[in-house]
Amino acid sequence: MRFLIVVVDGMADRPISKLCGRTPLELADAENMNYLASIGSSGIMAPEKTNITLGSDLAVLSILGYDLEKYYTGRGPLEAAGAGVDMNKWDLAFRCNICEIGPGRTILNEKAELPKEEALRLEERIRVACSKGLKDVEILFKHTLGFRGVLLLRGKMLTLNIVTTQPKRFASIPDFVPLERTEEAKYTAEILSRFLKISEHESESGKKYAVLPWGGGTKTNLPKFSDRYGFEAAVVAGVPLIKGIGTLCGMSVVDVPGATGNFDTDLHGKAKAALETLREKDLVLLHIEATDELSHDGNLEGKIEMIKKVDRMLGEVLDNIALENTRIALLSDHTTSVELRSHTNDPVPVVIAGGSFPRDGIEEYSETAARRGGLGLFKAEEFMSKLLKNTKL
Repeated sequence: MRFLIVVVDGMADRPISKLCGRTPLELADAENMNYLASIGSSGIMAPEKTNITLGSDLAVLSILGYDLEKYYTGRGPLEAAGAGVDMNKWDLAFRCNICEIGPGRTILNEKAELPKEEALRLEERIRVACSKGLKDVEILFKHTLGFRGVLLLRGKMLTLNIVTTQPKRFASIPDFVPLERTEEAKYTAEILSRFLKISEHESESGKKYAVLPWGGGTKTNLPKFSDRYGFEAAVVAGVPLIKGIGTLCGMSVVDVPGATGNFDTDLHGKAKAALETLREKDLVLLHIEATDELSHDGNLEGKIEMIKKVDRMLGEVLDNIALENTRIALLSDHTTSVELRSHTNDPVPVVIAGGSFPRDGIEEYSETAARRGGLGLFKAEEFMSKLLKNTKL
């Protein structure tokens, strides 16, 4: 038996009044997603603690069956692993956003993408500036994909007991505030403030940018996926976060040229890579990022069109896979409201089909239809047990 998990990031949404109470997924009327629902079983998946809103880091780790309280140390280390940045015990790693800055240090765009050449020049300028006058800490900044980057702080006078905030559009650049009256907290806040100041620059177009670190964490050690489940797995993804999770879980990470994490991402290339990898591995996690980014942008039309593009990709997969010995799961890792432009804690629809998985009579893949499905309501941590139920490799 082979397994393909298709995670469409932030695809699930809330009913929208201008869509007559439907969600983008329901309006998209995705033919292949609906077909998958008709030959399998549906359900809705919720975070373990319904009073929290999960990011993709927490959500994907939960989907893969990892205990968050035991293994999660922050988003930064996952992003660092995805960027090929190795960490030591005392290191701190942060996710970074390149932001466009306006008057009064207002964030005009928290996802400002720089041309690759300009991003590399920024890396070098930060490297040179941070190497001067700092004896007790080493600073490494690496641009990863689009507006994303990773910051690594290496030294023994560092702490996570400081406030870092994920940048938000039209908010002011946040301060790095110590959470305790210690030399370590004061020093770490000063280092981050210095990094921020060094990163501020004006591009050739006249726009002003800064690199904002957030989501700090220490090195994490995840048990190997193969040790937990007894088979080999791979991940096909564009964004460093998901690549990092795969790397730390001991999965093979498949790079796809043209996988941008945006609307223009090469879905055909990702589908082809997933199908080819599935010939070698027992399980493949195929991750699609763009639906989440479009939701954060408030781009309703773009989100609907992206769901349709993903549906066409799914059709390509279904045309080239043997469902009698392959089990496919389709799900969103979390809900992202296109109206709120943020994640919510609403449960997400899941369908599992193929590989003799029972049918439950549901004919549509959507947030509403999945509530009537045979999988019922379950926690994200239970997903793998449902996927693997009554199977032998």
